[in-house]
Amino acid sequence: MQENKELLKPKIDVVFHSLFREGNENITKAIISAVTKEKINKIDLDNNRHILGRYPEEKLGILDLKATLDNGTICNVEIQLADNKDTAERFLYYWSRIYSSQLIKGEDYGKINKVIGIIIIDYEFNKTRKIEDLSTKWKIREVSKGEEIELTDVFELYIIELPKAKRILEKDASNKLAQWMLFLNNPNEKEVAKIMNENKEIKEAMNELEEMSKDKELRRVAELREKAIRDEKNGLRHAREDGLREGIERNNREVAKKMKEKHIQIETIVEITKLTKEEIENL
Repeated sequence: MQENKELLKPKIDVVFHSLFREGNENITKAIISAVTKEKINKIDLDNNRHILGRYPEEKLGILDLKATLDNGTICNVEIQLADNKDTAERFLYYWSRIYSSQLIKGEDYGKINKVIGIIIIDYEFNKTRKIEDLSTKWKIREVSKGEEIELTDVFELYIIELPKAKRILEKDASNKLAQWMLFLNNPNEKEVAKIMNENKEIKEAMNELEEMSKDKELRRVAELREKAIRDEKNGLRHAREDGLREGIERNNREVAKKMKEKHIQIETIVEITKLTKEEIENL
């Protein structure tokens, strides 16, 4: 194995899409099977998706991993590293884009194949924060009657949260999905070396990653992409912090104004709202 520091990071989308590409069907079948828990005999990969961009601002993430399974089901895999707070809406858009693209004008809707969306995120999803499971499966069901009546079987969405992988493996070292997610998150983890002894597909993926890591052009693009993602995360964090501060200040001004109307002493208002005496007097 190469020096750990030389390995590319598989969770960087451009690396992920270069790893699970045409020619690497075996490891792609393995990771999708780990998600869906279904045996996959054959898989066809879209060979038009793994194109490297030249600049970090190019949205390399739009190059989804799109695979057609042996039963005609289309599987679309996306990695999302920055939390834009519109997670659910993005996921539905990705799924609908693939689903609707199947239909040619004049064709029967019944000919549309099932589409499975798999979204791997590098943060904990706010709607599933209290769920310990690494992966959640979403479908469309009737809920008002208290029965699980499925509207259709063509919609299936998996949300996988990378930060939960290590916790899951601590409880169940044989969990194949958690093994794959730990590898994607950081192939340099010492646990990954142990996992390769029992998971031959991850060992195969590691061997491929080592070869990819020798590619200077891929390494250059991956480093630029990682920097762009890091800048995006910092920008989102600062925007939220600024918004939070603005909200607190606005609330404090409203509280101070009401206290002032009730003729409460300025000193008390200053102590409670942390506004200056001048700011309160100008309200």
